[in-house]
Amino acid sequence: MNGDFLNNILLAIFGYSTGIFVGTVSGTAEALMIPCLTIFLGYSMHNSIGTSLSIDCIIGGVAGLIFLKNNNVDVKSSALLISVSVIFAFIGSQFTTYAPETGLTIVIGFILILIGINFIANGVQKNIEYINSKINFKIFRKNKNIFFVLIGIIVGLFSGFLGMGSGGMVATVLVLVLGYDLHSAIGTSLVTMFFIAGAGALGHAINQEIIIHVIPIAGITAAVGAVSGSFLANKIDEKELGKLIGVIVLILGVFITTKIFL
Repeated sequence: MNGDFLNNILLAIFGYSTGIFVGTVSGTAEALMIPCLTIFLGYSMHNSIGTSLSIDCIIGGVAGLIFLKNNNVDVKSSALLISVSVIFAFIGSQFTTYAPETGLTIVIGFILILIGINFIANGVQKNIEYINSKINFKIFRKNKNIFFVLIGIIVGLFSGFLGMGSGGMVATVLVLVLGYDLHSAIGTSLVTMFFIAGAGALGHAINQEIIIHVIPIAGITAAVGAVSGSFLANKIDEKELGKLIGVIVLILGVFITTKIFL
């Protein structure tokens, strides 16, 4: 009984923290929920990925509405990207079952560590300026539909398979290709995450890779955290926002990677 109570408290804490993280910087629930579910509660990586996608879906819907209220959402311009991503998120979710737990852990942790270091060193705007100086995005903007289909496939497969990345990846595409400011990109990506993560979660649910009883507790607290995070993101300076992204993601990347040694 006491064990269940402590587990529920832990889920509530991680759920709320996840909501703040995703609602503020368009991160992913996977970065916080997977360490909680696998390290502290002992669930498998596969079930944790499916469950974190469900949490992402809830956060995307709640936080997206806050950004929508602040006029920082424009789904229409990226409708094709969303449509393709949703389809391939479902497809990607069907491959997770065949991946080994250790491999999934290493890949997820490594990606987060690299992203964290990059954003701490350069911040969001410097990364954007550097990428723009090296790549001519005019060709992508002129062939936006083709580009969106290709990126939609990548984002969808990556999100469905690993349970992460849809919000951040979509936000990056919106900034670089469509020229969105960071806040609008985050708001729009959160709304798209509702659909992409939802499709991935559905695929994992079909494969029985969702921990049903976790979702009400973590989902509700994540929704509350998402509201707090969304208000914070609409007020925080973009430079500081970039640094915050880096610190959080780096810590979580190290945290997830160490799981394989515990």
